[in-house]
Amino acid sequence: MSVVPAEARVSRRFALRSGVAAAGAVLGGAALSACGASKGAPTATRAAAAVYTLLWRPWYNFSGATSATGHELLMQGIQPWLDKHRGVQVNITYMGYHQATAAAILAGAGPDVFADWVLPLYLAQHLLLDLTKYVQEDNVDLGIFPALDMDVFRQGGGLWALPSYLHLQAPAVNLGLLDQLALQYPDPSWTYAQWGALMAQLTNKSSDPKKQRRGGWFNWGGYDYWGGAPARYYLKGFGGEYVDPGNPAKSYLSSSGTEQCLSWIAGLIADGVAGTGPLDFVTGQQAITWMNTAGGLIPIAQNGGALKWQLYDEMAFPRGRVAYAASDFYAVSAATKNPDIAWSFMKYLTVESDWQKWMVHLALNGPNQKQLYPFWEETVKQVATRLADIDLNVFTRQMVENQPYFGLLYKYQDQASGQTIKADLAPVWNNPQGVVAACRQATAQIDALQAQGATLNETQRTIVKVFPAVHDRAIASVMPGL
Repeated sequence: MSVVPAEARVSRRFALRSGVAAAGAVLGGAALSACGASKGAPTATRAAAAVYTLLWRPWYNFSGATSATGHELLMQGIQPWLDKHRGVQVNITYMGYHQATAAAILAGAGPDVFADWVLPLYLAQHLLLDLTKYVQEDNVDLGIFPALDMDVFRQGGGLWALPSYLHLQAPAVNLGLLDQLALQYPDPSWTYAQWGALMAQLTNKSSDPKKQRRGGWFNWGGYDYWGGAPARYYLKGFGGEYVDPGNPAKSYLSSSGTEQCLSWIAGLIADGVAGTGPLDFVTGQQAITWMNTAGGLIPIAQNGGALKWQLYDEMAFPRGRVAYAASDFYAVSAATKNPDIAWSFMKYLTVESDWQKWMVHLALNGPNQKQLYPFWEETVKQVATRLADIDLNVFTRQMVENQPYFGLLYKYQDQASGQTIKADLAPVWNNPQGVVAACRQATAQIDALQAQGATLNETQRTIVKVFPAVHDRAIASVMPGL
């Protein structure tokens, strides 16, 4: 039978990034009755009849996920799939993300299907099943996902993952402050230049700390969550990127679009108009902030009180509107003993709607499909009635217009490349005049890393020739009692 470990390692970085703990706290026990999935046959009965056991490491960064109740809720959510696959027993593991999962796969003890958000770790070690054949054979319409966001899951002609959910964000403006200052509300079609100008108007550099106020801030996720630099969607809006769109083994930092974008951002930061992290929006320390679909709306619904604010569409960049998306995904291990069953289960989690709706009820997750955002809006407003007048449809518009974008991945040496960007750009945020030189320096270093990585990749291929043939025994060791 499935076992819930006493402790589960949860990435603090991701918990802070998603803000899902707040959503779980609001929902509490209500999730049990939110969506009445059938329990079906008892676990022990299914285990006895199972001809194949599937090991699943779900996304579990919501409040109470690894408790007995959370575990039961996860199992209820997959019951419709289990009902159609009576010969399959699904067991849940809460092994750590990233390195822990990669090491387990190499050791033959890894999950068949798993959630994560750092894709290069698995690609570099050839640990993922290419989903291209299955998507084609099942005529899966990838158009249900935002087109730009799908770029991150494609590499070298393969399709290695699908979105697990969509962590989107949109700017929120303190309208009450605009009223106080007799300033006009932003035009819904505002541009990046108008956004920057409004932040400057709303900034107060008073010598009195209690009166100081910052206009806004930039999403400082950097390249592939390495931080120290802007998220890639800003660059995309200027026609730039960190990675060359035509060659993932080349840097795009010295492109004109990237340099233009980073110069604009550095100027606002150097002027003290924008920061690289959030200040308190509710108390007025910051006039414009970002709200997200990963539980980020709940704290302001709880604590916003009489604050007058509104969500706006993402600003229009020189190359059009582009919005932020995280890279959270589900993938199938290349070591799975039954890829057809593993794909069927992953398809249920990502392509069909039951699981996506279940996770909206469970953690208010932004679903991964365009058609489900009206359902998400309705559910959020039922849970957080203070958001009744907030334009949550902004996220639906982002999806329908294919705005969400996480970015491209370097083909080799993701970690070293991310650290290089972070280090080389660090001096420019107080010196916008240094942007071009810093971009060219980073480009040279990253191109060298990519060339070196090509050699290292061939060495890795010789190591991962055959996965250990101990998968069934490994599952038994992770889930005792089978």
